Amino acid sequence: MKKIITQTDDLLEDDVEYSRRDFIKNSAIITSSLALGSSELFARRRGREKTLTLHSTHLNKTFHANFYDGHRYNITGLFQIDKAMMDYRAWQIARIDLKLVNLLYEINRFVGHHHTIDIVSGYRSPRTNLYLRRHSRGVAKRSYHMKAQAADIHIHGIRLNKLRRIARSIGAGGVGYYPHSNFVHVDVGPVRSWRG
Repeated sequence: MKKIITQTDDLLEDDVEYSRRDFIKNSAIITSSLALGSSELFARRRGREKTLTLHSTHLNKTFHANFYDGHRYNITGLFQIDKAMMDYRAWQIARIDLKLVNLLYEINRFVGHHHTIDIVSGYRSPRTNLYLRRHSRGVAKRSYHMKAQAADIHIHGIRLNKLRRIARSIGAGGVGYYPHSNFVHVDVGPVRSWRG
């Protein structure tokens, strides 16, 4: 049985039987296995840490959110997302549905985390939704925006058609394509797609 050395005093010269070559070889094996295995071990014990960078086009402000630490959601990060997706007309913030937050994260993962997602529209109060229905075409009476379960987005450097394909490939909800308004609508309702 091998002795576990807890202090340097426990190591006596006559206990050391390794040659210099054996020491270097064993050190290299241990170091490489630690280097290769540490990220796997980390991933197994903890989930992946998740971050999003969102730019509110109407507030002209960017919000960086570390919203998941691998074990649990981070309330401070989630609040940054809530602020980025606030109803700027009514100046109201709502708790954004976690399914939508994770959908945006998956879209961002596909395009590359160095990209910022532009939020054209996030949460809408019922009053704002009614206003938009009276002044715009294609605004749903029971919009998922009012449930904090939808976002209209675009990403600089990513063609809108490609963004639509990515969102549809995830298969997590509705995807609306609005090329004339330069955004893709995503929500976490039933899986469906349309062109606006």
